[in-house]
Amino acid sequence: MAVPFLPSLLSAQEGRQFDKSATAKSTKRLLWLSMGHGHMEKHFYPKSYGELANISLPPGLAPLKKNLMHMTMVSNLSNNQNMQPHDGSEALLTCANVVGFPGKVRHNSVSCDQIAAGFLGKETRYQSLQLNCRREDADNGHGGVALSYRHGGSPLPGLESPLELYYKIYGGNISREEHLQVLKDRRSILDIMGFESDAAKRILSKDDFAKLDEYSSSLRDVEKAISREASWVDVPYPKAMTKAPKDGLIGEAEIKVMFKLMVAAYLTDSTRVMTYRMPDAGLLKGMSISSSPHTLSHYGSSEVLHKLNLQRTSKWMHLYSQLIDEFRAVKDPLDPKGGTLYDNSLVYCGGGLRTAHRTENVPCLLTGGGFKSLTHGSHIKAKEENTPLANLWTTMLKDAGCKIDRFADANGLADSIWS
Repeated sequence: MAVPFLPSLLSAQEGRQFDKSATAKSTKRLLWLSMGHGHMEKHFYPKSYGELANISLPPGLAPLKKNLMHMTMVSNLSNNQNMQPHDGSEALLTCANVVGFPGKVRHNSVSCDQIAAGFLGKETRYQSLQLNCRREDADNGHGGVALSYRHGGSPLPGLESPLELYYKIYGGNISREEHLQVLKDRRSILDIMGFESDAAKRILSKDDFAKLDEYSSSLRDVEKAISREASWVDVPYPKAMTKAPKDGLIGEAEIKVMFKLMVAAYLTDSTRVMTYRMPDAGLLKGMSISSSPHTLSHYGSSEVLHKLNLQRTSKWMHLYSQLIDEFRAVKDPLDPKGGTLYDNSLVYCGGGLRTAHRTENVPCLLTGGGFKSLTHGSHIKAKEENTPLANLWTTMLKDAGCKIDRFADANGLADSIWS
């Protein structure tokens, strides 16, 4: 989709800046991928543990055979705080009890990617990028289309198509003056909305005031994003070496292009933190499967649904294997040792639901060489039943260089499982 970042093509000044950065240690990238709904046990979870190349694999993992040495499966991680089993995506990266607060229908917390963004996003155009699927491609909501949540618990808006991500990375071919005018117009709209919300506070009930306060927090975050964008207005976007992707892509075609653009976002150092709520219903639609992910999760004894589940799991694993290939195929321009993007990344692929809306032993696949003490190639089981999923998020944040003690309900580090 885009050629690798080539330091020799930089201007003299940019080249000096790149050389200076190259003397530092390698830069880590974090990526969280959610497949939405879970998988049938007999198709996804091996019955034994150890080296993946030496144990019997379920049929759904067959597409991963060539990349078994570059990935890890972890079992027995659970999202213990999530008491709403229909909303796996909503609490996946927050590990919060979104329905357990008196007086509120919904209450989420900050997601781990936003903690990472605060540490890793200071030098990039975007602190983080949120890639969301379209609502119709999420199926029944099931936590909505967002994985990323602000410190106040409200969902962050995201990009819903490869075309949106393309223009986010490479710009929209507008002049500096046009860009500044767009930012000015957006700020003016925010000023009007802020004024109206301040006026409304004087006549609202307590519950409505709380809702408006969340809304105001969202406005403040948007305002910060506009200010950040304005500070980058004189920094040219990287040059795109290919045409923009087609609009209207669905299913596998959409996901493949999104993967290539995610690699481009990392190679151009547009961001170092990304989340992607992948379109599970859209994937099925592209496979000409009329059943929804929700229907497949309640498979029962139906042989038809069992077969469709296997097709779906196999397709997900095929795409995941291709993503590993993408990360391993390109050199990392920010690695002073000449490593690949794979070498410096920490990538999670899974979801907040196992199957039939269960939140224990959720799917967990890891890849990338950024995990400090993890040697890939095995199926590992956490010794304690329902080990907090937040243990994994804490480990990923620490391994990426974030200065934190623990995240959410973590009671330890996941690296104790494999170190």
